[in-house]
Amino acid sequence: MNNVEIFHYLLLLICGAGALTWLAERIAIPPAVVLLLGGCVIAATGKRVPGMDPNLLLAAVLPPLLMSSSFYTAWKDFRRELGTIASLVLGAVTFTTVAVGVLVHAFNPGLPWAACFTLGAIVSPPDAVAAKAILQRHPLPTRLVTVLEGESLVNDASGLLLYQIAVAAALAATITIASGTGLFFTLSLIGIAVGLICGQTLCWVLPRLGDAMLGIVLTFVMAWASYGIADAIRGSGVLAVVTCGLVLGVRQHRVFDAGMRIKSKATWEAIVFALDALVFILIGLALSGIMARVNYDVGVLMAGLHVALPATAAAIAARLVWVFAAIWLPSRLLAKRLGSQPWSAGEAVVLGWAGMRGVVSLAAALALPGNFPGRDLIIFSTFLLIIATLVVQGGSLAPLIHVLNLRPHARQTMSEHEARARTFGASLAELEKTSKHAPAVERATFERLQAEYRIRVSANENAHALGAERIEDRARFLRIELKLVGVSRETLLNLHQDGKVDDEVLHRIESELDLEELRLLRLLEP
Repeated sequence: MNNVEIFHYLLLLICGAGALTWLAERIAIPPAVVLLLGGCVIAATGKRVPGMDPNLLLAAVLPPLLMSSSFYTAWKDFRRELGTIASLVLGAVTFTTVAVGVLVHAFNPGLPWAACFTLGAIVSPPDAVAAKAILQRHPLPTRLVTVLEGESLVNDASGLLLYQIAVAAALAATITIASGTGLFFTLSLIGIAVGLICGQTLCWVLPRLGDAMLGIVLTFVMAWASYGIADAIRGSGVLAVVTCGLVLGVRQHRVFDAGMRIKSKATWEAIVFALDALVFILIGLALSGIMARVNYDVGVLMAGLHVALPATAAAIAARLVWVFAAIWLPSRLLAKRLGSQPWSAGEAVVLGWAGMRGVVSLAAALALPGNFPGRDLIIFSTFLLIIATLVVQGGSLAPLIHVLNLRPHARQTMSEHEARARTFGASLAELEKTSKHAPAVERATFERLQAEYRIRVSANENAHALGAERIEDRARFLRIELKLVGVSRETLLNLHQDGKVDDEVLHRIESELDLEELRLLRLLEP
């Protein structure tokens, strides 16, 4: 395919991804699973599929997805659960690498130990994209969501480090525990330092741009730049992007103005949706190249299954064992001594079961050197393991959550209505203080503003104190306001159609009505 054909092919894939996502919503199956199977079906038809450069995939697709996830990470919750996240990122990934390597070698003694451990390192880290795509659709306890999202953001760094060590060992390079540990800390520290510098730079530049669109473009550029800079100086690109996103997420409330927040959220959501969809379809499409590589040889395919099945079983079982032995059990034993809330068995089951693999594992397998021992077997096994974890674990996660009856814990902070009452109350207090020193001619204006804020405070206080009946009254009032916004919009469009309003006025007033509609819809959310 030439460049134009590839561009048209990608457009068709995005359109197909939209259709498959719509279908997945209708049949209540995780979109990631449907997109993956859709890509496999396309690959199985024998259509010519463009080759997928794994390095390009990691450098182009992964940074924006990591930046988006880290930007919306709740930093305080992340810091509170840092011990559990570190246990999964360091302990579970290493334990899974060893378990997969040992079991695969037990079933395939002819495969070198280094190749077995390389496969283990490739499939050890659960994928950030897969975890987010499946888990974001299910309400879960806050702690569980924080740990899963936090783990998925940084475990690629530890997995890729083990991968580099295993590949070096397989290719007869000299590597020791000391040099491996040093490499880990070097990768991590360089990555974090680059992320901090990029994040702080972005926070300094954005308020000074004065243009929301330029600011949004710069956030995308910085996602790729932080990854590329860290990678170029032998640091962890993954940690660089995650750190940059965390810095920006923590400081967004001071750095972004309202307009940029609204525009950037819409822009990022649209692009992340397209990239998410492409990732899973491209994983499915990789079947075509993998099957061509093994020449559809039945013997090779059976050998691949002989590697993939124990690898899949070991990867799933190792995570469950680690979660129960290193997280659930200690939390129960130390709960009284530390005065902390122990992990429930249901939370531990979901934490252990949510170990889907995805694009990072496939890209790492495809990036193996051409002379690597057992390369085709490893690539084929990795692909099968990704399909198994996404389809089996990802597809069963929602029913499992339902059976375990996991729900978000009771709110320990202010309710939304209470918070609104407090924030509007602060504005009202400031308004009353200012009005005391205002000239007489401005008193009428201040009185109108005070009346409006008293209504807002009263509505939210009543909704917080009086319960469901008052909330429903408030919702009816908001629906009336929403209907009036629709009437205003229809009138504006009719005036424009009759030639009584020009385009500039139309867009300005329409934008104001859109913001008001978004505000009302947000207040009506349950």
